[in-house]
Amino acid sequence: MSQTKKPKETDEVKKKLEHYATYQRRIDNLIERLEYLESTMGSASTPNLSGLPSGGGDGSSKTERQVLRKLELEQQIRDMIAAEAAERKELEAMIALMEKPDEQTVIEMRYLDGAKWWAISAALYGNEADYDEHEKRYLKRTFKIHGSALQSLARIDKAQTPAEE
Repeated sequence: MSQTKKPKETDEVKKKLEHYATYQRRIDNLIERLEYLESTMGSASTPNLSGLPSGGGDGSSKTERQVLRKLELEQQIRDMIAAEAAERKELEAMIALMEKPDEQTVIEMRYLDGAKWWAISAALYGNEADYDEHEKRYLKRTFKIHGSALQSLARIDKAQTPAEE
């Protein structure tokens, strides 16, 4: 018997959603890095006591290297934000084709907004009179909706993707 796992119909669309969520996190991390870089630029450095000139405008001084690094990082962030916006637009167009609003909400909150499962469950069922009493049951329902939402999105994705010849 073969040990290789058969790919699920939802694997491809889940990969797209997870890539988007990861991409958002990468952008956030780069922005944090840029803010750190900006906070350390221009900070007092060790004075040059050797009497020799330092940094002659050829990009070799510490400040020049920091400025170049900052400009490169800013460009990288702009490029990634543009790519992220295009990816989000594509995902939102697919989500808009889903028929069930609860499925849309689960996908949007989980992958576009980065929400935790409890927050998603509370958004869907928090107004139910017995929510506090049966939180775990509602969380299981949320997971079921997530599964059916992935299947719905997979069908939409498959319909939009031209068949390979």
